[in-house]
Amino acid sequence: MRIAFLGPSYPWRGGIAQFAQNLAQKLATAGHDVVMFTFLHQYPALFFPGSEQKDTSGKPPELATQKILTPYNPITWFSAAHDINAWKPDLLIVSYWIPFMAPALGFILRKLKSTRKIYLIHNVEFHEKWLLAKALTRYAMQPADKFITLSDVSSKALINLLGAGIKSRLLQLFHPVYEYLHLPDTHTDDVRHRILFFGFVKHYKGLDILLQAFALALKTIPQLKLIVAGDVYGDKNIYLDLIDSQQLKDNVELHFRYIADNEIEGFFNACDVCVIPYRSATQSGVVQLSYAFDKPVIATRVGGIEEAVTDGETGLLAEAENPADLAEKILAFYAQNRLPEFRENIRINNQHFSWDTFTTRLLDFLK
Repeated sequence: MRIAFLGPSYPWRGGIAQFAQNLAQKLATAGHDVVMFTFLHQYPALFFPGSEQKDTSGKPPELATQKILTPYNPITWFSAAHDINAWKPDLLIVSYWIPFMAPALGFILRKLKSTRKIYLIHNVEFHEKWLLAKALTRYAMQPADKFITLSDVSSKALINLLGAGIKSRLLQLFHPVYEYLHLPDTHTDDVRHRILFFGFVKHYKGLDILLQAFALALKTIPQLKLIVAGDVYGDKNIYLDLIDSQQLKDNVELHFRYIADNEIEGFFNACDVCVIPYRSATQSGVVQLSYAFDKPVIATRVGGIEEAVTDGETGLLAEAENPADLAEKILAFYAQNRLPEFRENIRINNQHFSWDTFTTRLLDFLK
């Protein structure tokens, strides 16, 4: 089968690109003819809040790639549709995560002739406010034949947006574990008293909440360290001021920059647990990234994260926007020495959330 992807892929950075590349590689390994149609330019530099849009530190995937689209340049919409039609894919899998992409994607899909169009949906309800978000998302989705979601939260939001009639065309899957990143942790179950915040630093991800919780936890575990690794979207002084006011400087290690693939192992293997203090979420690739290194998660009860973290088995769940409860869960993790038990449960859990399982179920649905 000829399968095309449309959306971010190498060298564009971030979890959406990584997800598409992993899935595409699995499909290619299974014998399908796969090509990645990706961006010439992704976001206007003037409006991009991070430091860099590309990551060329890792090895490029062995996948055919064509750069065809600039979402904010309508001239490229016509040529992108032409190039996809010329390749004549049986399936087009389109990544969707932000309304900014909706006009381009909706236009291109309406121009495709004999291709089945599948949306791989990462977000339906968005963390940042977007003008006309629902109308734009409907416009993008209307030409699609089928939809794939990664959490119950996203499935319900999509049905609410498009109507119950799409249920027969919707498959809810899951966010697989990033197997390709997994390397054994040579320290096994040794406790380091280090916790990790990993990923882009945005308001909804709650680093400020974690810093407040961390200050409370330090009163009981003064040797505790917090590692923060991720590019800041917005004003980093919010976090620096909080670190100063709570006198956390000696216990917080900051890496306010994009973390390339070849650095990820070092950060996760340096910690005991990954803390995900989000204010809201659909699902989080950071949960599955943590599981890839057999590391448990302390997270808040929001959105699809609650589906991915089994409380008391693969991690602990705290109430959202509640630093005191989050601190209590961090202290309980160490006081009860949950690391060995959680790591063993995660190894078992990972067997059910593999890319092979994801790919098999996807292909069965698309037959």
